[in-house]
Formats: sequence, C-alpha cells, structure tokens
Amino acid sequence: MISEIAIFEASDPNLDLSKSESPYKATLRQHLKTVLAFDGAQAAYFGQVIEKPHIVVIFVNWDSLDSHLKAKKSPYAISTSDIASYLFDVTSGISDHEASFRTNLTKDNGLGKVFHVPFSENMLDALQPKTSAGTIGDTELVFAPFQPSPLSQAAKDTIMESFAHVEPVIMRHGALTGYRKGWALESLDTPLLEKGDGEDTGKCDYYVNLTGWDKMESHQKMMETQEFKDNQHWFMDVEGIRGGEIVHARFYEA
Repeated sequence: MISEIAIFEASDPNLDLSKSESPYKATLRQHLKTVLAFDGAQAAYFGQVIEKPHIVVIFVNWDSLDSHLKAKKSPYAISTSDIASYLFDVTSGISDHEASFRTNLTKDNGLGKVFHVPFSENMLDALQPKTSAGTIGDTELVFAPFQPSPLSQAAKDTIMESFAHVEPVIMRHGALTGYRKGWALESLDTPLLEKGDGEDTGKCDYYVNLTGWDKMESHQKMMETQEFKDNQHWFMDVEGIRGGEIVHARFYEA
C-alpha cells in the first residue's frame, strides 16, 4: 500500500469541517468517492489543520504507486492531474460531477503539494484514533525535511536510528493510539504547509510521521514531560534536518 498525500489551501476562508452540514465538506467527500471508484484506490480521508484551519490535508490509500498513476491516465479522470490542484466551488450550485473537477487552482500561492509515502503498515489507528468514548481523536502530523536531496539509504538509516531513541518515550504515553512513519518518494520544496513558515531551503527529502492521539492536548502534555525534553535532541539535532512542521488535524473518512 502507498498513501497519496495532498495539501492545499481551502477556497472557503471560514471552512469548518467539523460541521456536518458544511457544503464544502459534502463536495469534498463526493469528489473523493469518485476517486475511490478507480481501480486500486482503497480508502480516503480528509481534514483541516487545527493550527491553520485554511489548510486541508487529504490521504488516499492506493494498492501501489502504479495504481495511482494509472488512475491519473484514465479517461474517467477527465483533465485533472491530482486532487489537490483544483477548486471545489460550492457556492455556485454545482450539481454535475464534471463541474466538480474544475481546473482552477485552489489558491495562486504555491500551495497544492501532492506526494506519496509508503507507510510500513495500515495507518487507520493513526488517522482515525479512537478516544475512550469511541469518538475520533486528533492526528499529529510531522513533516521533517532533510538535505542533501536525494538522501542515500545509509543516510536515512542513520536518521531513523537517531529517531529510535525518542520513539519509545512517545509510544509509552497512554493517550497514543497509533504511530506510522515513512519517507516521501518525491523530493519536495520547503516549507511544505505554507509560505512564510520557515526558511525556503530548496528541494528536500521528507520524513513523514503520523501519530494518533485521543486529543491534541494529550500530545502537548507529553511534550511537557521531562523524559521527552531529555530525549527530543535525538529528533531536533539529527544531521541534515532543515527545520520541520508539526501540526494536528482531525480526519474524516470519505
């Protein structure tokens, strides 16, 4: 399995995906259900960044990278390339499917990143973490850029060995429900989420981590523990890292 990850700015500046009656949410879900009709598409999830509510993140799980590439070439895909590149205009009474694939960029500001991460395992428990009450919790998203790009496999192995020192501290926390990690297949420009968030260092290899929490506050509480503070240098000071973006989102299934 491989995950297609799309990051873009919503056309609705007042977007609130927590509202069940949100027309934007309904249109986005309809669009993703169309994507799921392609051979090889397994599941799709979408959410908005809690710290930056205008940023939307989408995950589409595919059987393989080849499955996604074949879907993009399908006549059924009309003229689209990737789901992050198009505006879902929910204000003009769009009803037919083709109109929902309008080829208008979400925002003319460089957003609209699409990349692929082969997570080692199914990440449902990280994207849809369950609270003790059975509701959906929050997902911590870590996007860590590294240079030089492309990194050798030996360099990636060294980085992962460093991260392995701090991972047990995180995973011992009782509020954690899922933990998945992987490297993006593509080299990507920094910053990933939004211009102005850190220095533009050019192309980087991205390490991506998903951690499911019962709520965002549990992650923040874990970060305040002395054990985490004593070990966070294994992540923050690893050779080649070029900053990083850590945010949270609550995801919904398409």
